[in-house]
Amino acid sequence: MSKVIREICAAGAVIDVAIKMTFRATRTGRKAKKNKTNEAVQKNNDRLAVKMLARLLNMNFFPGDFHATLTYAVELSPEEAKHQLSLFISRMRNEYRKLGKEFYYVAVTEYKNKRIHHHIVMNYIDSKIIDKQWKLGHIWLSTLDRSRNYTELAEYLVKETQQTFREPESSTKRRWAASRNLKRPIVKREYVSVAQLFADPKAFKGYQLDKDSIRKFENPITGLEHKEYQMVATDPVPRIRTWRKGKIVNRQEGYIRMAEIEQVSFEDLVSIDTL
Repeated sequence: MSKVIREICAAGAVIDVAIKMTFRATRTGRKAKKNKTNEAVQKNNDRLAVKMLARLLNMNFFPGDFHATLTYAVELSPEEAKHQLSLFISRMRNEYRKLGKEFYYVAVTEYKNKRIHHHIVMNYIDSKIIDKQWKLGHIWLSTLDRSRNYTELAEYLVKETQQTFREPESSTKRRWAASRNLKRPIVKREYVSVAQLFADPKAFKGYQLDKDSIRKFENPITGLEHKEYQMVATDPVPRIRTWRKGKIVNRQEGYIRMAEIEQVSFEDLVSIDTL
């Protein structure tokens, strides 16, 4: 008999919900393993990466905070650019400390098919300070909007790095780097009725359903039914900080390296899609 799990994560003003079937029974037992391809695995990993990053951004950043793009006037090696980014982060941390503040950031680096550059999402500080601490090229600054849902920004950042991240010679072994002082969203899981998998999603009290976020699909790796959607708080202070029900998901997201796909069992593929 199939079981349906609902996963809920309250991150800032956004609550995202995923309802999924854990397996599908057949007359001979569990559903046969679906043929997997490199492309399917990569897309599934990218989808999970967007979800994780969006939660991190929604939990820690607010309207008026910055998305900065740092460029170089001259071409550098990936190793040197990584070093320069580290120096910039250290200088910015000192600037925030002078003001009695903490520096929060998420940074990604991209150099595939273009000159290397960095994207950094950071909490607010006077833009003149940022300009003072980066003299190696141009700085492009944009402020986070009032939606408080930064999933589109997460999609953009993951897309920027989805090729660089997978290069064997890449000096960037992670999709993004984040400061240790960021709050980490808590994901909770609970068994629910199979009817919830097919019912129309509804927002909780004090929240508005993001209709563009509703996705009903068959997981490309497991072949199991999924439904995902988000809701955003209508009040300045979200009514729900942490979902009270369910079991906490402690395992962080994992990625399947392309060279390891054929060694991964069906059960492993199912367990990867827990976030």
